[in-house]
Amino acid sequence: MKKIVIIFFVLVGAYLLITNLYRIPGIPFGNSGESAKVTEKINEIEIDITSISTTVIPENRDDVEAELKGRGKVHVSKRGDTIEVTYERGLFNWGWFPFFDNTKLTVYIPEDYDRDLSLKVGSGHLEFDGAPMKLNELSADVHSGNMRLQNLSVETFTHNVASGNSRIEGLTTKSGEIDVRSGNVTVDEYTGKLKTEVYSGRLKATIEELKDSIDASVKSGLLDIDLPNDADFTLKGESNSGFISNDFSLDDSTRDKGKIEGKHGAGTYDVKIKSNSGKASIR
Repeated sequence: MKKIVIIFFVLVGAYLLITNLYRIPGIPFGNSGESAKVTEKINEIEIDITSISTTVIPENRDDVEAELKGRGKVHVSKRGDTIEVTYERGLFNWGWFPFFDNTKLTVYIPEDYDRDLSLKVGSGHLEFDGAPMKLNELSADVHSGNMRLQNLSVETFTHNVASGNSRIEGLTTKSGEIDVRSGNVTVDEYTGKLKTEVYSGRLKATIEELKDSIDASVKSGLLDIDLPNDADFTLKGESNSGFISNDFSLDDSTRDKGKIEGKHGAGTYDVKIKSNSGKASIR
């Protein structure tokens, strides 16, 4: 029994030594930073991370810089018109002691960057700092990880979540697409056109101001859309082995054989809902 205890503490001590080598001056292990200048030729910044906690911070600068504290290696490289940020976990993958892992990655990007941004998360956590930012196109993918985005204004927004979770707060877009598969997505203060498909997952979206159409499909999942009380929309709902509920009073309303239609207010924008073995609610 004593030998087992001794072996355990030796392993813990070795792990702590390895994961904190970057704190020892003169040993180039696990503490790295790289950067690449954003020129007029750069049209996309791509941040692709796995198994690490990452924070993206826009600030007054003219380059993309990645600062890693902990184990592994970060790379910032240029490929054509794209700057890529990637992370390698490294040889020592002590996944059975996750509570000792304090590895963190911070990525700094120019606050006036207004072109395309691609965010990819796998088995990790990515958080956008929250500083307001305007972009041309934002692509955000989550696979078995977590993501939080805040205060963004984009021309085009695409969001894919598979077995992960995301929270979006304050997003304005001309065109947005959200695809949820076995994941959970919460969207607050959303403004713009929205197209969404939910498969065996859940999407809860609060619309700040209805300025365009909503087109939603639910298959074995849950959809909750919260519209402003003064929203002007025409509802067209169709369910097949599913359920659609509506809390709004509708003019010229009809409900028959799984279909629900009607107009609220001026009926300016189309709200189309299809439910197949899923549940959708409009409130």
